[in-house]
Amino acid sequence: MDVAARFREYVQLDRKRAGEGLTPAELHRFGALKGYLTRHFSPGMRPSVEDTRRSVRVPTRVKVSFASEGELVRSLLTDISRHGVFVQTDHPPELKTRFDLRIHIEDPPREITVPVEVVSVGLGPRFAADRQGMGLRFLDAEPDAQRQIEALYEKALG
Repeated sequence: MDVAARFREYVQLDRKRAGEGLTPAELHRFGALKGYLTRHFSPGMRPSVEDTRRSVRVPTRVKVSFASEGELVRSLLTDISRHGVFVQTDHPPELKTRFDLRIHIEDPPREITVPVEVVSVGLGPRFAADRQGMGLRFLDAEPDAQRQIEALYEKALG
């Protein structure tokens, strides 16, 4: 079974888990898929971090922008989960800063605006240049924005 097929199965189980719930066998399968996908997409992640995340982070490349210190900052979203994103930037706002993130979708062209909070900052010598940036947690998004984020997440593997 390829990664895309496992991700689709994971997404179906995750939806069912949030709705009607999972049987013990489905819950076991869900955990196995989450572990496999996390190791595939985030090799080297400590299991303690993997266990705290509610959903798998999937690599993607989407343009984003946000206001910081009165200026418009354009950046790149490099991975997405159901509950947040990682955005590459050399100048992230401080931890716990809240702002609106604008996600620029190309096909079809549109913009998703979602309130976020900075929950991690990755700068310094231990981070590769292409991994410098910030982890953002989605706050209470409008229902339409939440649906579009879900669609973006599910489409991330193309």
